[in-house]
Amino acid sequence: MLGLERIGIHDNFFELGGHSLIATQAISRIRHHLDRELPLRLLFEAPTIAELAARAGLQEQPAAAPIPRLGGGVYPLSFGQQRLWFLDQLEPGSAEYNVSWAYRLRGHLEHEALAAALRDLAARHEVLRTRIVAPGGEPEQQIDPPTP
Repeated sequence: MLGLERIGIHDNFFELGGHSLIATQAISRIRHHLDRELPLRLLFEAPTIAELAARAGLQEQPAAAPIPRLGGGVYPLSFGQQRLWFLDQLEPGSAEYNVSWAYRLRGHLEHEALAAALRDLAARHEVLRTRIVAPGGEPEQQIDPPTP
């Protein structure tokens, strides 16, 4: 993740060029591979592999798998969503945070299989069904139930 060929167990993650974004990615990978819940602050408190391994051994609970909210609902905004909503209020309709891409497909396309895959994707990932609404001027997440 740091782009280095080798690191030692006593090398400091941050002195090697690590920063908060890479730390978040590193902790996510560690959680996945160890099947343990580790707080992000642990890497900041124990920035070497040796320290992190010793501290991670103190964690007793495996990480819980995320459970999608299939029924929908209304929830408060995360800090990132609050920022996006605020920026949209400053410049309504801006496409600054839109990421567009296209794929060129060759050959026969199974339309039903593609539609089923997109339905399954939207059902599994609630972020694809989330809208930010502000009914009384106060923004909130509206997570819609999966639909065709």
